[in-house]
Parts: sequence; C-alpha cells; structure tokens
Amino acid sequence: MVVAQEKLMWQEPLEQKSGERNPRPAKRGKRYAKGKSIILLALIVGVTGAIGAETIQLTVVQGAQVRSLEKEIAEIKTQRDLLQMEADKLRAVGRIESVALSMGMEKPAGIVYVAGAVPAVKNEKGDPSSQAETKPAEAEAKPTALHQFSQRFTSFFASTQR
Repeated sequence: MVVAQEKLMWQEPLEQKSGERNPRPAKRGKRYAKGKSIILLALIVGVTGAIGAETIQLTVVQGAQVRSLEKEIAEIKTQRDLLQMEADKLRAVGRIESVALSMGMEKPAGIVYVAGAVPAVKNEKGDPSSQAETKPAEAEAKPTALHQFSQRFTSFFASTQR
C-alpha cells in the first residue's frame, strides 16, 4: 500500500484544515489540569501544615504546661513535708507534757497503767516514770511466717491500688 505524505517545513506555520479540531481548547485543558495540580498541591501543603501546627502545639504548649504542673507538684510536696514536720513537733511527748504542766496539770506519782498497746515513745524531756509501761517480750517477739506472708500479700495489693 502506498500512502501520500505531506512534508512540512518546521519554519512554516501550520495551516488548519477545516475538519481538524481547534488547538486552543487543548491548551485550556492543559491549563485546567495545571490549575488542578496546583490546588491539589496547596491542599496537601495545607493539611501537612495543619498537622505540623498541631504537633508543635502539643509539644511546646502542653510541654510548658507539664513543666509548670511538675513545679507545682514539687512545691506541694515541699509544703507537705514542712507540715508533716510541724505535725511531728506538735505530737512530741515532751511538748505535750510541757503544755500540760503550763496549764496547771500535774504529773501522776508512781506507775501509770494504760489499757491497750501503746508503742514505745522516746521521751525527750519527762522522766521515764511518766511513760506507759510496755511488755518487753511483746516488743521483741518475731512475727510468724504466716503473719509475714500476710503482710507481704496485703502490701503487694495495696501497692497495686495506688
């Protein structure tokens, strides 16, 4: 089969034939596709920027909030320790004894018997006769293995509840 071929020179302008399409709408389609690409790129950059801004907000702003809360916690712990020391001073046997004597109370003569178990307290000012008598055998007795096991068992579950 033989086909006729038309040669065109590259310097000569193309003449449009009446049956062919106008080349300008094709350019508009390319412009539309180019605009569509730019809008899609702007959308992707916008979403990425929004995610980045949220991440910065989480790390910087909330990080500062965490640091301020940690500082508050440290101050509260210090205040709690000071209050605990003050409470210990107020509970001291020597202070209670001196306040009671200043209020006009008198020390009992002889041995004082107290009902129930009272832990041994070191007396700072008063004489040993004013302290409650405790049995030395009870204070020195070792707990049984069952008692030790139950203490460990309950302390384990108490620590998991915190």
